[in-house]
Amino acid sequence: MKHLFFIFSIALLFFLYTHKLTACTTGLVGSGATLNGEVLLWKNRDSSFIDNELAFFRKGDFSFMGIINTNDTTQVWAGVNNFGFAIMNAESRDMAVPGENTGYDDEGYFIKRALQQCKNVADFDELLRETNANGRKVTSNFGVIDALGNAVFFETGNHEYIRFDTKSSTESPFLIRANFAYAARSTEGYGFVRHDRAKYLFEKAYSLGILDHRYIITSVSKDIALPDSLIDHCALNLRKTQDTINRYRSVAAAVFDGKSGQPELTSFWCNLGEPVASISIPLWVRSGQVPPALDSDSGSTLNKLFQDIKKYLYVDKTHLSLRHLELARSILDKGQKKIFQKTAKELKKWDRSIPTPETIAAFQNKMLSIAVDSATKALLKLQSVND
Repeated sequence: MKHLFFIFSIALLFFLYTHKLTACTTGLVGSGATLNGEVLLWKNRDSSFIDNELAFFRKGDFSFMGIINTNDTTQVWAGVNNFGFAIMNAESRDMAVPGENTGYDDEGYFIKRALQQCKNVADFDELLRETNANGRKVTSNFGVIDALGNAVFFETGNHEYIRFDTKSSTESPFLIRANFAYAARSTEGYGFVRHDRAKYLFEKAYSLGILDHRYIITSVSKDIALPDSLIDHCALNLRKTQDTINRYRSVAAAVFDGKSGQPELTSFWCNLGEPVASISIPLWVRSGQVPPALDSDSGSTLNKLFQDIKKYLYVDKTHLSLRHLELARSILDKGQKKIFQKTAKELKKWDRSIPTPETIAAFQNKMLSIAVDSATKALLKLQSVND
């Protein structure tokens, strides 16, 4: 009996330890604070599920696309629908009420449910209100935006939620969340270092008037800075990515750039890999599809390519080689810049005349080709210096 109890205890501790390492860093921005006057939503997804892909869904009047664990279409971890409603989450276990028989881990199911029935933030607020009585198996910070210019965080527990709205915020036109709630019910929150760093970067961009999707993708999502007290000064060419925004457990990232008046053209900037080892590609629900390299029966080939790059960036599980990172980014950043430039030019055309789904799908494939080409070159470069 003692032997069985020991095994059970070890298994429980292992579960709690590994689950706690599942973390995300997120943020949203009100329309008055962005460069283009549209709302923004961002998530770095940290997870033990390294194989991520993008899936397209249809249900009734709703169509949407979102990041999923490969071949698991039952859950979505960040997505946007044809009404311009976008949603993501960051686990927040400190929303569990002390003494309550708390349920966890249904966030992915709940996000999918929201995407197939919510047209705007008000609809999501109503969904939370309706599910308060019977309860939800979620303790999470849900970030949502819509085509009406709303950008809101909902700190959500099993039977309650607290709304934080950029339109009524007296503190800031943007909001940041990691893995704790501002209205915490317990002390189980974590990710404070990541939260503070992301908040600093958003504040900096806002003060300079440069807060947009490009800044978040290039300067926030990939950030590996740490407070001086957490830097290992005996390993100057390495960076331990335990408490950084871009973490060794970051498996994907998403930035949603709202589009008031044309909800189907809300831009979904998708990274299917750890941000420092990948490139972000623009996608739109109006296309009616995602490129095969992002979603297939055998998983995303682009995701696998980014994973191959990551293997050369890390000298062990958590330590990133700054030298190898510089080599990879010198190539990846050129590809990302080209995608930004071509997309900005194309979006100006679409503002004048709404494109057909076929036109958008073709453009998505072109941007994918740039990403694949850049990633392949970066991988070859890393392999050559490692031989």
